[in-house]
Amino acid sequence: MASPLLDYANSRLLATQESGVSIVDGRLVPTGSTQYVVVCFMKRTQYTGVSSGGKRIPLESQLGGQMMPGASGDAFYYRGYALQYAEVTTQDWQMDPLNEFSWTMMTTQPTWMQPGREVSFKFGDDALMVGQIERSSGVFGGEGIDQIIYNEVGGVQLQVTGAELLN
Repeated sequence: MASPLLDYANSRLLATQESGVSIVDGRLVPTGSTQYVVVCFMKRTQYTGVSSGGKRIPLESQLGGQMMPGASGDAFYYRGYALQYAEVTTQDWQMDPLNEFSWTMMTTQPTWMQPGREVSFKFGDDALMVGQIERSSGVFGGEGIDQIIYNEVGGVQLQVTGAELLN
């Protein structure tokens, strides 16, 4: 059964799972990877003065706001549900219609969507963002009541911090 939120999906996320590591010129370099696109229903938390609201990047207190010369932007906190995922082969994960992919329902937290992982994140018509997964399990760690919620919603709870850098 498809998620009732799928009709309202407003975000896509691209996560990469590295499959191996090799040493190149004395440095560890990932070898081989699989990319996954995730369709999400997300909401931007959009208020300031609290830890989950928006904040300027770089912070105004960091070198007068000029820590990254020529760049400024906002980082926001996004919450919602990851509904379906598909392996990206030849498709354009941002632009191709959803029927171009072979979808699998999200029922558990996959290893490639663990907290701390950097992802590419597209929210609505906003520009592409660099995102970091903050949480990809429910209030109860994906167990118990969370499993009931996941079955009803047809997805897994997801929290992402997304930042767009503007010139």
